Amino acid sequence: MGCNPIRWFGITIMYKQLDIYWVDLEPTKGSETQKKRPCVIVQSDLLNKGSRTLIVTPLLRAHKTWPFVVNITKSDTNGLDENRHVNLKQLRAVDVSRIDNKQGSLEEIYLAEIEKTLKIILFKGN
Repeated sequence: MGCNPIRWFGITIMYKQLDIYWVDLEPTKGSETQKKRPCVIVQSDLLNKGSRTLIVTPLLRAHKTWPFVVNITKSDTNGLDENRHVNLKQLRAVDVSRIDNKQGSLEEIYLAEIEKTLKIILFKGN
């Protein structure tokens, strides 16, 4: 997976699908996930090319059994401090100005489950 870099304040950045970055999700309303959190870029690399916005989803603490999450086990590759879950019900587009430090990258083994869960959330509904 590769993408074309974008220039941000003189720095070249390449965002890739499954990369984990800290993202400032404030301001929020109601039940939206709040605070600065690690988020996974779920947007395809084709759309990441030079884009000023990215579709991300937050990584929240602990494993869950909800149908709209994918559980992630901490590893050296993803850089997580504990087991977490990707909350795909909280997808959002963010401007790259909200993105901070890179945490790591999700392993490819999670991609099929993320795709399957997104299909359930966006198209099947039950």
